[in-house]
Amino acid sequence: MRSIPNKSGARIMIAGLTYLIPSVILFLAIWIPVFWIERWRDLNERTKRSPLTTQLLRSPGESLRKELDDLNIDFALFLALTPGMVLTVYGAHISGSYLGGTPESVSRLVVSLILGLAAFGYGLYKIIGLARRRVKLRLGYMGELAVAQELNQLMRQGAAVYHDIPGDSFNIDHVLVGPKGVYAIETKARTKPKRDKGKEDAKVVFDGKTLNFPTWKETEPLEQAARQAKWLAKWLSSAIGEPCSVKGAIALPGWYVERTGRADVAVFNPKSTQFLIDGWLNEPMSESKIQRIVHQLDQRCRDVEPALYRKNK
Repeated sequence: MRSIPNKSGARIMIAGLTYLIPSVILFLAIWIPVFWIERWRDLNERTKRSPLTTQLLRSPGESLRKELDDLNIDFALFLALTPGMVLTVYGAHISGSYLGGTPESVSRLVVSLILGLAAFGYGLYKIIGLARRRVKLRLGYMGELAVAQELNQLMRQGAAVYHDIPGDSFNIDHVLVGPKGVYAIETKARTKPKRDKGKEDAKVVFDGKTLNFPTWKETEPLEQAARQAKWLAKWLSSAIGEPCSVKGAIALPGWYVERTGRADVAVFNPKSTQFLIDGWLNEPMSESKIQRIVHQLDQRCRDVEPALYRKNK
């Protein structure tokens, strides 16, 4: 007796495959352009090579810039994927109804609605989180850039300035080497309150122990600056083979700083940087010592790969 093909099973399989059509379309829409870009880049690199043959010095906010680049990619990805995921759920529902022959029902509609809302909610949650992080990183990056531009002016007076110096699982925003001292400078970009109180909304009072902003107080930046100065002093002393003192400092771009007490850490507005040249040492460092310090900092900060073309393997 001849067996009868199982037509119902084939229908179920076909109906199931129709649900994948929107996902396949979304996948191809995303990855075909990516594949094309990578293919074009590979072909381009076979005929050209970068004119830059040495590593570059780290720029102001280098660590924040890299983090921002990665975050911007994630942000753009979720902006594109969030509506795409919702449309995929909708497309799967429609494909099942019109191509797979699955009858409409309340349960199917409820499941599709729940899946669509879940996809939208997750995407929106990620977008909001990334947007908040992006604003914070951009503020920090612009603050470091503003401070760096002011510090770089001191090169005219003989100072050496380096930015985003990598430490042990942390980085120092700026290091200034002057004739009468080395400074490890941490930038803190803080937004100002809007209370219609004029200068009071732009003034921070430093009593030697606490940074007293108009509506809040901070002590952690002082501790951070002191730790970084201590680490840099230890590393430089070991690197150049003789003791090297380092003073910690905090730059507050855009803030008027009123000092009512003394501390080992200097707090300043980057528009007022002459004290960094004047230093705190009684006697200027020897030219030989300055050159050795500068050499070590240059070697530590020269680690940025030119990204125009990949290196040949």
